[in-house]
Amino acid sequence: MKKIDVFDVFANGFSYTWKHHLIHGLLLLGFGLAVLFFPQLLVAMVASLFIIIGISFIGFAFSIKRFSRRYNDFRDEIFTLF
Repeated sequence: MKKIDVFDVFANGFSYTWKHHLIHGLLLLGFGLAVLFFPQLLVAMVASLFIIIGISFIGFAFSIKRFSRRYNDFRDEIFTLF
């Protein structure tokens, strides 16, 4: 059975950052929607807060991903120098 290495999934710092934000955003969005549809668990106001935070994390993930693509060549040159 092959083990999954975390460093293979998240290769460098930039990709870890956007993937990390995307995962957190999706989890918070899902939790907020679950709380919104089952209001006996928590207050609906808290659910909307989770939904807003989840959407903002997803937005951060896509902006970080776009930013990291722009500087991939520059980072590769820096790492080859050291």
